[in-house]
Amino acid sequence: MPETKDKQSVPAVETKDKCPASTTETKDKRPAPAAKTTDKRARTLEPLTSTFSASMFTAADELSTSFAQATPYPHTRIAPFCSDSLLRGVRTEMLERLHYTQKETDIFKYHQSGDLANLDGLPAAEQAQLPCLRQLRDSLYSQEFRDFVSRVTGCGPLSGSRTDMSTNRYMQGDHLLLHDDVIGDRRVSYIIYLPDPDAADASGWADESGGGLELYARESPNSWAPAECPEKTIRPRWNQLVMFTVLPGQSHHAVQEVCGERERLSIQGWFHFPQPGEPGYSVDQMQQLWTDGAESTLSQIAASHQRAHGTQETEFMPFPKCIEDTSIVSSEDKTELRLMNPEYLSESVMTQVASRFADDSHIELAQFLNPAVASALQPLLNAADEHDKVGNGHMAAHGTRGAGWIINGPPVVRRFACLQSAEDALGVQLMDIHKMFEGPAFARWLASVSALALRGRRGAVRRFRAGLDYTLASPDAGSSCTTLDAVLCLAPGTTWLDGVVGGYHCYVDSGDGDASNDGSVYRAAGDDGILLTTPASWNSLSLVMREPNVVRFIKYVSAHAPGSRWDVSFEYSVDE
Repeated sequence: MPETKDKQSVPAVETKDKCPASTTETKDKRPAPAAKTTDKRARTLEPLTSTFSASMFTAADELSTSFAQATPYPHTRIAPFCSDSLLRGVRTEMLERLHYTQKETDIFKYHQSGDLANLDGLPAAEQAQLPCLRQLRDSLYSQEFRDFVSRVTGCGPLSGSRTDMSTNRYMQGDHLLLHDDVIGDRRVSYIIYLPDPDAADASGWADESGGGLELYARESPNSWAPAECPEKTIRPRWNQLVMFTVLPGQSHHAVQEVCGERERLSIQGWFHFPQPGEPGYSVDQMQQLWTDGAESTLSQIAASHQRAHGTQETEFMPFPKCIEDTSIVSSEDKTELRLMNPEYLSESVMTQVASRFADDSHIELAQFLNPAVASALQPLLNAADEHDKVGNGHMAAHGTRGAGWIINGPPVVRRFACLQSAEDALGVQLMDIHKMFEGPAFARWLASVSALALRGRRGAVRRFRAGLDYTLASPDAGSSCTTLDAVLCLAPGTTWLDGVVGGYHCYVDSGDGDASNDGSVYRAAGDDGILLTTPASWNSLSLVMREPNVVRFIKYVSAHAPGSRWDVSFEYSVDE
């Protein structure tokens, strides 16, 4: 799970009797500094038997065996692991005494408290309002519990001075996309689940509620990239602890979007390698994390070879000769462009488009397709989503794609369906649009309205399935040359406009490798790094001139979207 906590301030504690569940602040704009290393050994601990289930410790050897044998990588889940009364107290304090900040990037969306390592910095009166949280935190990082974790996971000594934990509230629509937790000197990840203990599904959420922890295997023994689909999903359950060792290129996991109205309440944290001066510290201890050839999620996001991994990241297909501004569309070209709304082929409208594009370097053209073409296409798109049970609160099932479609990955960078062949009426119509975008007549029209000389093109017909798909703002989402992006969005409905259900197209100035510590480069709304955001819409063409230092992403499409975000997305290399 990405490190996103603000460690420069202590968690805010509400002094009222109740803290409204909707309390949030403006999203954080900067990645957090390294975890705090305050010495915790002087704390007075309650006996561990008053915190944890006694049977958990007696089952350490059994847990160690099952941990080592677990797939797709070593992990364990323990339930119950904690005193029920203590955990209920923790839950009450989390809901009534802590303040939460909404956090959102291209890779996640959720609400998070401050770092619980900073509880000791609170005034005494405020500390007294969080007795259960303090007891749980101190017990988790006690020598006895760290020894238990080491024994179960076989990870060796763990730091007692570096506390790293926070509380999370995943509300409807919140999610965390795939990653492997490899940041800094993290050694063991853990999640403590605190859903409503008195709800009918306290012993395990239903599949349709979402919020599950997805564990991904490697796509093959010869690759460190994750597989297309998760091998295992662990559902939220009251009083459940999940632990796994942090392994580069192996401990891939994600948190499904929460689809129901109840929230997924949890505590996430990490145990770290020993710090200098602590027992077990070794200068080369971090080498234990790296198997020969292993690549962490962050490395995979940044790796240049990922540009060639996926249909849309192929080389540009050159035109026979550079296509430049012609200003006038020939009768032959108009025949080739018959799928377009004829208004956009008139000289007066083209002049207006060219003037606007010259001023802004981007433009949105509504009702771009010929009305008859769009009218015939929309019911086919709706029927495909209805058949596959996509959207309107339903998460698409992994593997949903349709005839003629493949899944484009790897999911550490992107996941969406890509049309490869026309196998039905929908495929035929979409492939006809693809052929128009690929042809020289469309390139001549683009050159006329953009005043850019175009050398080549590459592109795809894409389907971003609700509850599954996205692209990340990784270096792979950029280009080594200036490009003209032409994206025809075909997302039926108006629910998309405010961006709440995702699916929007965002352009970001990546600067000089300006990435947060979770690998994403998208920063919170209002940051100067965001250059342009366009919501998903029906039958709208977006034209954007993009320079090499600009990256882009399609925000994860929520299960509550009205359906898939369909588009025809092309890039045209510009002659400079």
